[in-house]
Amino acid sequence: MSDMRLPPLARRPFRRHPEDMPERFDRWLDSEAGAAVLAAERAMLADLLPRMVGQRAVEVASGRGRDMLAGIRLPWRCAITASGFANGQVQALPQALPVAKNSVDVMLLHHGLEFHDAPHQVLREAARCVAPGGVLAVVGFHPLSPMGLARWVRTGANRPGWNGRYFRPYRVSDWLHVLGFEVEGLASGFHNLPLSDRGRARLRWLEWLGEHFWWRYGGVYLLVARKRAAMLRPAAPARRFQRPPPTVISVPVARWRQQRNWELERPE
Repeated sequence: MSDMRLPPLARRPFRRHPEDMPERFDRWLDSEAGAAVLAAERAMLADLLPRMVGQRAVEVASGRGRDMLAGIRLPWRCAITASGFANGQVQALPQALPVAKNSVDVMLLHHGLEFHDAPHQVLREAARCVAPGGVLAVVGFHPLSPMGLARWVRTGANRPGWNGRYFRPYRVSDWLHVLGFEVEGLASGFHNLPLSDRGRARLRWLEWLGEHFWWRYGGVYLLVARKRAAMLRPAAPARRFQRPPPTVISVPVARWRQQRNWELERPE
């Protein structure tokens, strides 16, 4: 029997994270470095949220809800947190949201891709909930930023601010394009390193360089995409020069019928 080479089993496209990663990331956001990152994210959202229109807005948080939709003017908003965080209005898995299809006008995905085992499913579930013409905003860490590059030389660090799986905004935009979205713009912020207040003060020159030379490569980014609305193709109008079918009988047939009727009425 000839040696048959079997292909290897397909591996998971992304490595697994520890089960307590949402709790660890939430605790890191309470630190000085995490508070600085949140301040940069709120500054980016402060310019976007007042311009949003609609009725319903939903924030999907990776840990405890941080009320990132504070500046939005929509009449109804809700925060969905991960399981185990009792302060959220709704607790659910990000890959199975208890939201109806096409029912949300603004969906904010706050660091929902970096610390999850199935980022494709998380993004697909968020896209399902957005109504046609609605907006999906993704907040994430940039892998090509000073923060993203420094984590490769910071050996031994196992904190959420340094580890995790960072996705480039251009890669996320490709996923959104497949899901039926059109990317409207990109914002970036936090050009420093996630250190304490004293450590970031020593590296303040990084912020100046980032704001003037590589503003697209901040530590955090905000990607905004709008869901395509279905368009109805109108039916083609009737042509004006098209002649209607004839409604009169031709002359030879009319004469034949007249002669036939005369023969039937003639007395014998």
